[in-house]
Amino acid sequence: MKIVVAGGRDEADFLIGLLLMGKHKLITVNEDMNYCEHLAAVHDDISVIYGDPCKEYVMEDAGIRGCDIVIALREKDADNLEICQMAKRLFAVKKTVCTVRNPKNVEIFELLGVDRAISATYMLAHYIEQASVVEDLVKVMPLENQRVLVNEIRVMSDCPAVGQKIADMRLPFNTIISCIIRDAEVTVPNGQSKIMAGDRLVVMTTPESQKEAVKAIIGSEENEK
Repeated sequence: MKIVVAGGRDEADFLIGLLLMGKHKLITVNEDMNYCEHLAAVHDDISVIYGDPCKEYVMEDAGIRGCDIVIALREKDADNLEICQMAKRLFAVKKTVCTVRNPKNVEIFELLGVDRAISATYMLAHYIEQASVVEDLVKVMPLENQRVLVNEIRVMSDCPAVGQKIADMRLPFNTIISCIIRDAEVTVPNGQSKIMAGDRLVVMTTPESQKEAVKAIIGSEENEK
């Protein structure tokens, strides 16, 4: 399939890696020049377009017309809605998907024509509640024939991740901390979010990167006991 990834950074990195494993043809559109340079350096088999994906002329130049899917990953929900509606109305894109920060926007966006609006906070909170993973240090849920793993990791006071911002952590490729559970709160972090002792982290990674990811967060294997 021909897929467009609009906006995003850490989550876009993770998604692009997975989509390339599936042999899809990718177009990325991003307003961050440094990130575009990073993508172009890491992936020589995708089309990288620098520009604001909310702008019609940028998406026209990117060649998204008739693509199978547009995935909008901007931080603002309104931007993602605009990208999805424009993709369908002006560029005849078959399917649109976006993330939303506000879980209340899921139903609203789908009523407004977005094929799938995804709230990470809602989905992860529901998974945690249903899976009863509170007591274990690490639990693994395989997805898509074990090409993606969801790990819940409890951060102890002596773990190397304590006090670090996510942007400063040396996480392996294809790894993203997608959720922090702190006390009774579930939050979707960004690069400036700081890890604290007692946090439970929901980490998405691939089987190849799982061991290195866990080690980067909790340190030596002794901390797993």
